[in-house]
Amino acid sequence: MKWILVLVIILSIHCSAKLAGDRGWGDQRWVLVEMKGVPVQQSGGRNDAFIRFNVPDRRFNGNGGCNQLSGSYTLDGKEIHFSEVLSTKMACADIEFETAFLATLNNVDKYEMKGNDLVLKKNKEAVLVLRPRSNNNP
Repeated sequence: MKWILVLVIILSIHCSAKLAGDRGWGDQRWVLVEMKGVPVQQSGGRNDAFIRFNVPDRRFNGNGGCNQLSGSYTLDGKEIHFSEVLSTKMACADIEFETAFLATLNNVDKYEMKGNDLVLKKNKEAVLVLRPRSNNNP
């Protein structure tokens, strides 16, 4: 009986870790620092491209560099998929960057934590790198 209890505890811890891969993603702005291997210039302002995760609801919002964006995401192990991605439609000088960011986000299928960075991948290739910044900072 003791072994069964130990086995149940081990399995529940193992399964909880698999289901909660995003447990540390809330309460921060994940600022885009690299796209397709190219560093992204940061202004330090509110219009830097970022994502903020609402972990309990598996939703996200943020900024593409000009327009506000939002949507939902799903996790399954190390797989991640973004869906229902919506953005406002303001005209911007660098709309090509934002369009590329959103298209890349829509194609992501895996994630990896590398140090503090959240690396979003297409197949095995890193396509977006996001770095946490406190929600209190711009």
